[in-house]
Amino acid sequence: MSIKKPDGRLQLRKKPQQERSIQRLDQILEAATALVAEQGVARLKMTDLAARARVPIGSLYQFFPEKAAIVRALHDRHTARVETGAERVFSAVRSLAEAEALMGSAVDAFYSTFRDDPIYLPVWLAAISDADLQRLNSDHQTRLTRILCDIFRPLLPEGSKIDLETRVLLFVYLTGAVVRRAMIADDKMARRILDEWKRSIHATIFAE
Repeated sequence: MSIKKPDGRLQLRKKPQQERSIQRLDQILEAATALVAEQGVARLKMTDLAARARVPIGSLYQFFPEKAAIVRALHDRHTARVETGAERVFSAVRSLAEAEALMGSAVDAFYSTFRDDPIYLPVWLAAISDADLQRLNSDHQTRLTRILCDIFRPLLPEGSKIDLETRVLLFVYLTGAVVRRAMIADDKMARRILDEWKRSIHATIFAE
């Protein structure tokens, strides 16, 4: 299945090569993080961002053609963190039982990692309201599914008939949804939500 690539409105206009440009880009993204944490994505303005980052507005537009490109950069930081973490944690798995246990632990880790991140939910909500950003999120889910399937598939018993790719994709997609719902609940309800989801994973993920 081919996935339509987002147009240039989400791309960095230039990739920094020199140390000074790299530092300026980091400076802009740190300022964007602070502004989104304070006021959300909808109220983020390029002029305010340039002022907070202490860069000329022209320098800001040298990197980002519009606000959606900044949201994409923040979104990419989250997805890269999840993908590299999944690859690191699951790469040592040697059995389905171990994989199943780690999937439950991953739910808790995802929640604890992003629960106190002030921009995770605002950036995710902004992403699902933009068609190009939606495609990037789907790409992330596909990459994460591929990472996990490549690790789990050799562990399946010979002749297994389960649709591993679909089950793992559902795990990836639904874990994100479950964790985001838990984030807006009080601690007691969040724990109930997460524990019930982990029981569902245990009962179904590798069941024949």
